[in-house]
Amino acid sequence: MRKALILDLVILHAVLGWILYTTQSQNFRPAGEISQALQAGNNQIIKTEYLDKCGIECQKYIDSKLNIPTPTPSTITKTVYQQVSKPKTKSIVYVPITGSGNTTNNDWTSVSGTDFYLDKADYKGLQEISFEGNLKLFNGNGIAYMRLFDVTHGIAVQGSDAQTSSQISTPVNSNAINLWSGKNLYRVQLKSLTADTAVFDGGKLKITVLN
Repeated sequence: MRKALILDLVILHAVLGWILYTTQSQNFRPAGEISQALQAGNNQIIKTEYLDKCGIECQKYIDSKLNIPTPTPSTITKTVYQQVSKPKTKSIVYVPITGSGNTTNNDWTSVSGTDFYLDKADYKGLQEISFEGNLKLFNGNGIAYMRLFDVTHGIAVQGSDAQTSSQISTPVNSNAINLWSGKNLYRVQLKSLTADTAVFDGGKLKITVLN
């Protein structure tokens, strides 16, 4: 009797073991799944949880199959304007000096009718001003001189001296002259190195500008 009971228990354990093995084999889940079996009486409840391991490339593949457009980063276009400097052009402006006169004096003598006003600020891009005049030494030997005089300030214009020993009226030029700021009154002055006659016969200012 006792032996029969032991034998029955062995057979029962074997049957239960086979049932459990078969059940676990049927409920096996691939990698990426977590399975949990709970026993409640004679019924078996199986709970399965799925872990999403679909990466970026996987998601792109799924989106392509579902015809979902892949978002692209927006592009911002920035227009840069570069200012190109216009080449400057040098030009020359002439201011005529009317009047004429002569002198035999060895000292500076003003020539009547040669007065004019000038403000260098009126010439944008001013680079240089020089004095040009028609000058000669009439009937003699020596040197005739001319210059500009700043009547407003009572001073000779620096750099405006020019000379000739020709007995024929000849254009002579000064170096670059230096004018004071403001609208000033100017006139021509003459002198002779000897007692012979220095003659001035009109002139002009040569004004160089760069714009």
